[in-house]
Amino acid sequence: MPQSKAKHPPGAGTLEQQIRLIAGLILFVFVFFHFLNHALGNISLAAMDWGDNLRAQIWQTTVGIWVLYGALVTHAGLALWKTARRRTWRMPLWEAAQLVLGLLIPYVLIKHIFVTRGAMVKFDSYIDYRHELSVLWPADALWQSGLLLLVWIHGCIGLHYWLRMKSWYARLRTPLFSLALLVPALALTGWITAARRLVLENGQKINVTPAQKAELLAMIQDVRIGFYGLVAAIILLFLIRKAIAYFRRRITIRYMNGRAIKAAPGPTLLEISRMKGIPHMSICGGRARCSTCRTLILSGSADLSEPGRTEAHVLKRIGASANVRLACQLRPRSDMVVRPLFSPGRAIGRNGLHDRYRWGVEQKVAVMFIDLRGFTSLSEGKLPFDVVFILNRYVDGVVRIIGKNGGMVDKVMGDGIMALFAVDAPFESGVRSAVATISDLTEELQRVNADLADHLHAPLRVAVGLHGGTVILGRIGLDGKSGVASGLTALGDVVNVASRLEGVSKEENAMAAISSEILEAAGLEINGNVTRRSVVVRGRQAPLDVICISETDILRETLRA
Repeated sequence: MPQSKAKHPPGAGTLEQQIRLIAGLILFVFVFFHFLNHALGNISLAAMDWGDNLRAQIWQTTVGIWVLYGALVTHAGLALWKTARRRTWRMPLWEAAQLVLGLLIPYVLIKHIFVTRGAMVKFDSYIDYRHELSVLWPADALWQSGLLLLVWIHGCIGLHYWLRMKSWYARLRTPLFSLALLVPALALTGWITAARRLVLENGQKINVTPAQKAELLAMIQDVRIGFYGLVAAIILLFLIRKAIAYFRRRITIRYMNGRAIKAAPGPTLLEISRMKGIPHMSICGGRARCSTCRTLILSGSADLSEPGRTEAHVLKRIGASANVRLACQLRPRSDMVVRPLFSPGRAIGRNGLHDRYRWGVEQKVAVMFIDLRGFTSLSEGKLPFDVVFILNRYVDGVVRIIGKNGGMVDKVMGDGIMALFAVDAPFESGVRSAVATISDLTEELQRVNADLADHLHAPLRVAVGLHGGTVILGRIGLDGKSGVASGLTALGDVVNVASRLEGVSKEENAMAAISSEILEAAGLEINGNVTRRSVVVRGRQAPLDVICISETDILRETLRA
């Protein structure tokens, strides 16, 4: 991997976004275990104290305190900074929900921090669960429960819209959603159950004096005023900016659908589109991670600034031409003619925006090519009906074996079939399934040849190529509006190599040619009567080690080992 990519991987967002994300993840980890601690209240107050003591060994150390409160200040500060730079309040519903929740959290959180950590630091008070429950129940029960839900929902929204770009997230979305419902439910019932039990046992205890409490409440009020004064200043700044923009020079943005709008320079193209109510795709919310806001600049590119580091990485990764830019990063300074390359309408269909493959993802899969040997000569002299009949029986059998082993048919090209494994499974198990498919093909071909004995001059034989690695998975072209939707397909060097290995299989007169890389990745070691050779593949610097197999019994023994 080139050094620049290692330091700043494409699709990771800007440095500011990465710092905000890391700070948010630290806070979410703290909240997760804090809520689990609350859940122990369903058992007993002693269990809560035990969990709190365990948690204190991490978060109440000098390092833990600096990390936690540093993350809190950083995350909140960068979020306010992002809000202050907004040029429009038009945004997706999920983004608006996260913003509103983020602004509501400090109102209750400030008090929670000051009556716990503030009391410990300023008055050297011992703040434990007995004190906290005594303070909160019953007067502040609704406020505390609301804080718990606000923090959790805010964090879960952020996690979901970050993780949904990950290839493995779709497989775990249901259990993670169940966990997202279970944790706050247990936390709420836990702290409320413990508080009620404490009252019934008359075990309440306040570890600060009334005077100390009054002083803390005064400090809380001052900090709240300061925070929301800052929010008010941000809103005022936004209004002032809008007023100034009204009198500034206007530029014209023309879209290929014929619509032309005028806007003041400053906002990004994505913000301009949103301000004027023009649909413009942005799956990641304008964070330069997904590239779905990519736009073709048809006119006016001469006056544009060069792409920044983050945008340049993403554009390079997608192989974009020089006149393609990310609308979330591009700030027009003169008249332009543009064409968004992804239309939001294309996402509407059977799967909608929830189909991550509509926009393309990177994922490790095993790619298999299967082709009939000598089918051209085999079909000579046969009627079209006979040729189609033979092909259908062969294809039906092969597709059934692929499906039986958890594979997915990418496409059927006459007598050739391309299949994908590990699309919905871990890569290692997907490779083993692909190897099992090659083994099962022997028996299936025997059945096919038996069924077609009266139609064939010679038994059908296949050549298989198998390779694996990171590919781009996506739905290319048809969006289903015309009644036909495109299926999932794989793109990239791995596909080309697998196709080349199918040819190697024919050259060696073997049934299958499998790359050593994919076998090592699955922890498989094939020994016995096999042919090993190095294959030069166009576009690769080093030759590829390949194992050619004629007897599939070796594969069965390997899988059983």
